Amino acid sequence: MAERFDVVVIGGGIGGLVAARTAAGQGKSVCLIEASERFGGALQGKELGGITVDVGAEAFAIARPETRDLVGELGLSERIVQPRRSDSRLVVPNGIFPMPHALLGIPTNPLADDVVAIIGAHAAQAAAELDAAPVPGSWDSEVTLGALIRERLGDPIAELIATPVVGGVHALNPDLAEAEALIPGICAATRKHNGLAAAAAAMRAASGVPGAAVNGLRGGMSGLVTALVEDVRARGVDLRLGTAATAVTQEGATWVTHVHGGDLHSDQVVVAVDAHHAASLLTTIEQVHAPLSRLHVGDVVVFATVISHPLLDEDPLGSGALIAPTTPNIRAKAITHASAKWQWIREAYGTGRHVVRLSYGRDGVITESLDDLPAIAHQDLELLLGTSLPEFEDVHLARWTGSLLHPRVGHRANVAELRSAIARFPGLAVAPAGLAGNGLAGTISQAQASIVEMRN
Repeated sequence: MAERFDVVVIGGGIGGLVAARTAAGQGKSVCLIEASERFGGALQGKELGGITVDVGAEAFAIARPETRDLVGELGLSERIVQPRRSDSRLVVPNGIFPMPHALLGIPTNPLADDVVAIIGAHAAQAAAELDAAPVPGSWDSEVTLGALIRERLGDPIAELIATPVVGGVHALNPDLAEAEALIPGICAATRKHNGLAAAAAAMRAASGVPGAAVNGLRGGMSGLVTALVEDVRARGVDLRLGTAATAVTQEGATWVTHVHGGDLHSDQVVVAVDAHHAASLLTTIEQVHAPLSRLHVGDVVVFATVISHPLLDEDPLGSGALIAPTTPNIRAKAITHASAKWQWIREAYGTGRHVVRLSYGRDGVITESLDDLPAIAHQDLELLLGTSLPEFEDVHLARWTGSLLHPRVGHRANVAELRSAIARFPGLAVAPAGLAGNGLAGTISQAQASIVEMRN
């Protein structure tokens, strides 16, 4: 016999947990199902060398309030910490340089010393001259970020600054990414301020926080998952691990979530899984399935390790680095020196022992053999540090499948079609990770809105 709830939530990541919490807060009966054996999605803690550290998302951006607000509501505000240091590096074929002052790889001044050091004085002057040219009255609405940067600032900035930054943050080449999807308003700002660099400077200044300003939680962001699970359980949510949905269908005004062993009936259903998984669950609703299936998602691998070496005590890479794909012999796209970035990690491991995270997967594709990744990561770290290193003391490899939504050309039009289609099916909410922007704030706001929209 089918069970019935007011709301069924599919997916036990942060989005699903927040949606369940929001619905339960409205007095609704809620069942949340998660196919795996743990909650949290891309937030996960793992014990490495005797200390639990994050092997998924390890910080949250502070430009938006959603994550901090949720942390406060869950009683975790006292655990919020700022980075010990946040001076990341840029690794390009001709060396390792301080990260220039920029907005997602768009320098705020192409003639600044930090930009000149990377691309050279001639290329910097050429970039300034390009950006001083009259600004077009309009661009194609689907212009890529790479094309916009190349047109206004030249190829060297696109390839040596924007490509490693966007690749490190979004695992996507800017030549494939729709500019307005990654940086909403960038084209209008370029026209308003008569240049792309000036637009980047104005938009970054308007945010009121540094471009990459983040906070974390002492003990790791996985603590947010623990607190959320405890909170939704206390609110009466029926939490079920190891329960995979196979399809979502509609029977009159009732939504049916098909699972092995019996169906779940509800007035409302929230599909809070990655876009491709969501599309596979909604094949009988073609108007929603079609735009969902056209969304691009990418995989990322995070290789986390503990290693001892005195050089790392000096924080030679600052808080970490983003790596240009043209850099010889290095396969990683980014590295985080967690012991340099977070004081609580440095204290927990003590002098000489360090946690380092290297991430792999460009344009959503993992080309490295996972079996070979420990050796690849060891070689990458030696090349980045310029020294031989001992063996890793402990390692963990986390593959995040479909964890990043890639805003490729046509993304905004596709999302608009998806939202319009969903609106025609009362009681259905589809909240794939990244639809409201990659990062925790977008995931949280989308999950909260999905319940509010259904209620209305």
